[in-house]
Amino acid sequence: MDKATLEEWAPDISPRMDVGVNTALHKDASSPSAARTAVTAAADALALALAAFATGAVVELLAGVPLLRRLFAAFPSDGLDDIVFFLTLIPFWLFMLYMFGLYKAPASSLRGTSISDAGKGITALSMGSWVLAIVLVMILQLNAPLAALMVYWAAICVAVPLARWIARETIWRRREFEEKVLIVGAGAVGHTVAAKIDKHPEYHIKLVGFLDDGDPLPNGSGPSVPVVGSLHDLEQIVRDESINRVILAFSQAQHQEFLTITRICAEYNVKVNIVPRLFEVLSSRAGVDDLEGIPLLDVAQVELGQVNMLIKRLFDLLVGGLLTILCLPLFAVIALAIKIDSRGPVFFRQERMGRNGRVFRIFKFRSMVVGAQDMREDLADRNEYSGPMFKMKRDPRVTRVGAFLRKTSLDELPQLFNVLKGDMSLVGPRPLWVEEAKQCRGWSKKRLHITPGITGLWQVMGRNDIPFDEMVKLDYFYVTGWSLGWDIRLLFETIPVVLGRRGAY
Repeated sequence: MDKATLEEWAPDISPRMDVGVNTALHKDASSPSAARTAVTAAADALALALAAFATGAVVELLAGVPLLRRLFAAFPSDGLDDIVFFLTLIPFWLFMLYMFGLYKAPASSLRGTSISDAGKGITALSMGSWVLAIVLVMILQLNAPLAALMVYWAAICVAVPLARWIARETIWRRREFEEKVLIVGAGAVGHTVAAKIDKHPEYHIKLVGFLDDGDPLPNGSGPSVPVVGSLHDLEQIVRDESINRVILAFSQAQHQEFLTITRICAEYNVKVNIVPRLFEVLSSRAGVDDLEGIPLLDVAQVELGQVNMLIKRLFDLLVGGLLTILCLPLFAVIALAIKIDSRGPVFFRQERMGRNGRVFRIFKFRSMVVGAQDMREDLADRNEYSGPMFKMKRDPRVTRVGAFLRKTSLDELPQLFNVLKGDMSLVGPRPLWVEEAKQCRGWSKKRLHITPGITGLWQVMGRNDIPFDEMVKLDYFYVTGWSLGWDIRLLFETIPVVLGRRGAY
């Protein structure tokens, strides 16, 4: 059978004839993924080895403490023997991390990894410690060094996440770890995807360009990403540019063309991501049902049940109370700096719209001159934010100390008192000024069904760099996918955002 006959018989597989020949030329297309995984595994192994040496030293030290001597006598430990013992078990710990999916994100995720992986890693290491203790003592009935195992567990729970973070912030910055991405579809959705990727250099992604058969939208205010060709140019661009990932973002392509795209990418070992239809109402944590091989995505309701609200409130009281106590000395320092810098009160109080439209008074450290609210109308034409909110990068009303407080988000700390009162939560949508909230219509009013928070998806994803409509969508995603673990993750992810001062002014 010649090639012409084959194309007539099965046109959808004909592109694969030439692809198979050229796959060898693109054999390292997935090298960033493989390199990320290899470096992550190496970092884990190094952390496990260093923790073994640290355990040996700590065991020798603790065994000499009178109060702990009896414990180490009951579970005998010798520093050198413990080091050898734990070094030989490194493959076991790596296997546990693999079983919990800790090597999946570095290879396949756009973000490479996230803070949630640290929690999964600690869970995997803790489970491994329990399994090891049960096997050694109950099954093999060995006189195992359980005291040393407890020390080692504590050491690896710190060392492994730390080693992964160091590897990500140092080695991953090299060019060979950068993913080359091609977006199919240069419409509004494609440009939105490009803009979101452009705001996160920590993803280590290079946008090569768009593919589109229709009339692409201009770049506008987004990143300068060119249209490099049509869908028929996919194979050549994938091969010539060594593309690692293709994102399908609402292209005008037909169903059969999409199938061809995925088959070509599979032959070149290129990852494919699809932006789903109705993504505006789908949470990134949406559940998936299966109907005889057809995936069904769940669209959750915009509400939190009573049980979840109770859990969230208890978490706010516990963590919020602890943070308030720890921040009291800092409160005193900031209050003194504000009084020295400008006349007026230390705190700024303003009416904000809370859950179900209930108005409350929010507490913040004063960052503007007295009477700043009266000056807002005169500055209305200089608003730099889309939507009902008012933001200026160089607001003349901001004081010297206030500028620093805003950049570091320290002006938000008094909102801990609002959390303790129940007006706010640690994590949730941004509380809008009453007049701003009144301008919310239709879809955007859904955010008023949720208790506002000090931090949330809007703050973590870029704060003032994110337009109002996008902020409302993020609020929706938050409530539809809420879990206590997600709140904890967002609190931790707020730390690097604040330190990096991203979107703060």
